[in-house]
Amino acid sequence: MRAFLAAVAAVFLFAAPALAAPVNTGHLEAELVARDLTIAPGSTAYLALRQKIDKGWHTYWRNPGDSGEPTRLDWTLPAGWSAGDFVWATPQRLPIGPLTNYGYSGEVLLPVAITVPAGAAPGPVTLKARASFLVCEDICIPEDADLSITVTVADGTPVADPKWGQAVAEALAAAPKPAGLTATWRLEGGKPVLAVAGAPLKGADMSGAWFYPFTGGVLDHAAPQTADRGPDGLTLTLPPGYAYESGKPPAILDGVLTVGDKAYEVSATQGPPPAGVSGLGPPPEARAPTAPASGLGLAAAIGFAILGGLILNLMPCVFPVLSMKAAALAGHAHEPRGARAQGLAYGAGVLVSFLALAGLLIVLQMGGAAIGWGFQLQSPPVVAMLALLMTAVALNMSGVFEVGSSLQGAGQGLASRQGLIGSFFTGALAVAVASPCTAPFMGSALGFTLGQPPLVTLAVFAGLAMGFAAPFVILTFIPALLALLPRPGAWMDVLRKLLAFPMYGAVAWLVWVLSQQTDAPGLALALMALLLAAFGFWLWGQARGARRWLQLAAALCLIGAGALALMPRAAASGPAGTPQAASAVDVPYEAWSPERLAALRAEGRPVLVNFTAAWCVTCQVNEKVALSTPEVAEALKGANAVYLKGDWTRRDPAIAAALAEHGRAGVPLYLVYAPGAATPRVLPQLLTPGMVAEALRDAAKTGG
Repeated sequence: MRAFLAAVAAVFLFAAPALAAPVNTGHLEAELVARDLTIAPGSTAYLALRQKIDKGWHTYWRNPGDSGEPTRLDWTLPAGWSAGDFVWATPQRLPIGPLTNYGYSGEVLLPVAITVPAGAAPGPVTLKARASFLVCEDICIPEDADLSITVTVADGTPVADPKWGQAVAEALAAAPKPAGLTATWRLEGGKPVLAVAGAPLKGADMSGAWFYPFTGGVLDHAAPQTADRGPDGLTLTLPPGYAYESGKPPAILDGVLTVGDKAYEVSATQGPPPAGVSGLGPPPEARAPTAPASGLGLAAAIGFAILGGLILNLMPCVFPVLSMKAAALAGHAHEPRGARAQGLAYGAGVLVSFLALAGLLIVLQMGGAAIGWGFQLQSPPVVAMLALLMTAVALNMSGVFEVGSSLQGAGQGLASRQGLIGSFFTGALAVAVASPCTAPFMGSALGFTLGQPPLVTLAVFAGLAMGFAAPFVILTFIPALLALLPRPGAWMDVLRKLLAFPMYGAVAWLVWVLSQQTDAPGLALALMALLLAAFGFWLWGQARGARRWLQLAAALCLIGAGALALMPRAAASGPAGTPQAASAVDVPYEAWSPERLAALRAEGRPVLVNFTAAWCVTCQVNEKVALSTPEVAEALKGANAVYLKGDWTRRDPAIAAALAEHGRAGVPLYLVYAPGAATPRVLPQLLTPGMVAEALRDAAKTGG
């Protein structure tokens, strides 16, 4: 009787596929499909999760890369039935600004093995699962689907599903799997080197060779992988991830190796490489990373950079150095030739420093670091050293010590070698302290450089340098303006000492920035460094004549201060973006994350996003004068909006990716999301309370 029922069921099932209903989650269509119409008791059947993803959107692989979440299935199965993990398809590389993710676009089938109990009764069985996706374009939205499929248990040879049977079988055949390859890895120069050999690789097309690790943190996903072919395999030099930096490399390096149009699972143990894996050079590359699109051309970007550099002179972070330069210029206003030399030396210092900063930024980004404008101030040792430098400049202006004709060259001939060197390094110092600020037009110009060739990036930074240096350089070439300044006299010394106080203010600000980045012991080390440096500079000022022992003591103090300043490290208490204590004007906010933003947008609520950093002076000014105001608090409440802060004081790859998605290389960035709108409204870099409140009210109207 049982065999008869199974045969009858099979007759009916030949005419119709397994029963399943596709579900539209918003940005993809999902359903469960089957390889076979009938499945035998005690066998292993294969279903597949089918995703048909909207154009421009993507979901994620088992290791999503630098950000994202893998797709998941939570099964509800009859007693005795069980489901395995996904048989993951070969992922695609998804570059997003300075980051790289792994996932899928278009249509993808992810098969799943289903174990049927030996005692399963013949007849139809409904299998249910809840699918969870993170679907991303410029934004990421968590989406879910309750899926089900009805299959039939029947004895005998399985009958293939006429609609999906071949597609599921092909997905299983194409999925990466072990192929008898021999794989080892070793560390060379701090980088993991993967060597793979075996019959499938002999004479194979190795274009686009790439290794996708199963585990996050093992590799830097965005950095290039260098391949060397051999007669029997290949060697890949891989960019290390934080697992190596933290001293905890994996015992086994496992993942998917793609060569040409083939993909293989490999599991490499530490050891010497197998024979025949190198010596033939790199394969042709077929996977060049794509640069993010930008609405600017090179000429417009350079023009914006020049304009942004001009405006940068008006930013508060630059005032201390400009005051120092003004003190130097005041003593030489009536020496036109010397004034011009000083202006050109200052301009050269600005240009060289901007290009050096651009070069370092290029090298770090090519190495996969998720960084942008102001990146150096994300490092506590750099902030501490800059505070030390500002202390030296301030003490010098206060007359505590002198270096030659003083750091600024004040009171000496501008044509002297020391005066010109002082002007050059003043320009370099101006660039160093300007990096916490982002002037209008700078964001678009610097955002244009993301993913561009190095020469393009250097050209944009050169434009920024030209704009930044232009006001002071032009001033030194206009004798009529210089003649308005009084002639040198005793007042110059008073002015120089007065202008030292903005430099002390800059030191105080840098110490505050450091307090946001490091822990209490790190801050104490920095304060000890400043104290020791001040004592060392005082000793240097006291060293006169033959008192060489004072100079030696001063030098030892300064060396000790420098060593202490290099010791503070980023606090490990939690990632940047954790909400801080409420300020005096309390505008409630939450920490930004892609998931929280997506959840709020799914609820249909307006969202104000503030990407900020403690070292960004422009950000802090906007916080005080615009964002932490009753008008904005009232607008947030009236719009039923949520205020999210993304704190980039310390490096955060997710924030770097979000900035890159909007064509920005640094903070500040202010976004207002209206319910249902595909893209956010980008606010200017300099805010007013009315501007923010109006944007929130408009977002609420759009949502209504």
